Amino acid sequence: MNRRFHGFALVLALLLLASGCAQKTAPVAQPPRAKAQGEIEDLRVIPQRTMYFAERNSPDRPLLSTEQAAYRLDEFLLAFFKPWTMEKPEYGLKSVMGPFAKYAKSPGYDEHNRPRDPAWAVTLERQADLRSFPGLSRRAITVVNTNLRSMPTPGARYSDPTLPGEGYPFDYLQHSSVPLGTPLYVTHATHDGTWLLVESPFTFGWIPASDAAFADEAFIRDYQCGRYAAVIRDNVPFARGQALDIGCVLPLSGRSGGGLAVLYPEPGPGGLAVVRSVALGTDSVAPMPLPATPRQIAAVADRMMGQTYGWGGIDDKRDCSSMVRDLFAPFGIYLPRNSSSQAKSGPSMSLEGLTPAQKEEAILSRGVPFATLVWMPGHIMLYVGEFSGRPVVYHNIWGLRTLEDDGGEGRLVLGRAVITSLRAGEEVPRVKPERLLINRVQALTYLARPY
Repeated sequence: MNRRFHGFALVLALLLLASGCAQKTAPVAQPPRAKAQGEIEDLRVIPQRTMYFAERNSPDRPLLSTEQAAYRLDEFLLAFFKPWTMEKPEYGLKSVMGPFAKYAKSPGYDEHNRPRDPAWAVTLERQADLRSFPGLSRRAITVVNTNLRSMPTPGARYSDPTLPGEGYPFDYLQHSSVPLGTPLYVTHATHDGTWLLVESPFTFGWIPASDAAFADEAFIRDYQCGRYAAVIRDNVPFARGQALDIGCVLPLSGRSGGGLAVLYPEPGPGGLAVVRSVALGTDSVAPMPLPATPRQIAAVADRMMGQTYGWGGIDDKRDCSSMVRDLFAPFGIYLPRNSSSQAKSGPSMSLEGLTPAQKEEAILSRGVPFATLVWMPGHIMLYVGEFSGRPVVYHNIWGLRTLEDDGGEGRLVLGRAVITSLRAGEEVPRVKPERLLINRVQALTYLARPY
């Protein structure tokens, strides 16, 4: 989190440039709408469309130069295909064993909110057969949308669901969702072969063996064709009953009628992946990288607006970091999977030690709309501009921390992708000043340097 520019001169130059590029205009009055039960004021008065803010911030101005865009795409593809270059896992047995040991001592609750038997984790560890780890070293690819799990089971592990911020959707076995067509490095399998331990481009975990196929040299050669397309809307109907979502990347093989022909993997004989081709409409996929302009980013972002929050991508939903990661994939901008890593993914500026008013002024004067992440421990947001003189952010948020009448901790649940100020909920008595986002924000991260 303490990433800094190399030298004061570079810091000053960046901040001055950022200030010059972040145009500020008075908001257009919006018609009021009824305030829903439990809804915070921000959601009533702030337009819930990122395009509203893009159109007020030089909407077609490139945020990356041609050279920067090419570099970021190369960086993205190197990270995307990294699992196919690996010879050994980047994580050790201790990391793999950690969840089994932790949840044997603290088994928590299952998907029905029933206390789990401590023997549950011990049984899963036995099935994992980790005495021979790593037992495999093979390339593979996801043939369906899947989930990386910290133990080889689809069952949930919740902490006490009666506590605020616990229970569904906070399944602590869920590492991340993974789209179809994602390269993998397989390092181990359960005793019965039904689960594989894999490393993806962004984290590791267990997946059902049926969700992947092994990739031989011929498949890899054909699949790494050099041109790629990104899915730019959710729930795109696809082969074998699948649906593609924003964040999915597939090889681009050419034009097909009025659409694009993309390659995708299917399981073939002997558990090996085979390459197939399908045509998709240009309203669903686009060649990478899309031009990184406020208008283009807003167009993709608004397709995720209002979507339900999902911890770790559970149930085909997104949390804060997966939404930001998926949003920037079509633009060839690679981001790690969790919020703290995303905050370290570019030049950053600390906001620690500033008052709330100073933080807001720093964001307004130095933030680049649609190219600046706003970070606080456990949460990441995208700065999109200003409304009524305050910075506003686009984020998928579970809820705001509250102090209940009995003195206990609580949550004001929002549970979806929204646009808010950093003082969201300040009109709610239970949301005390120290619990406001602005008091917990610690840094800005620049995804694109002004030029």
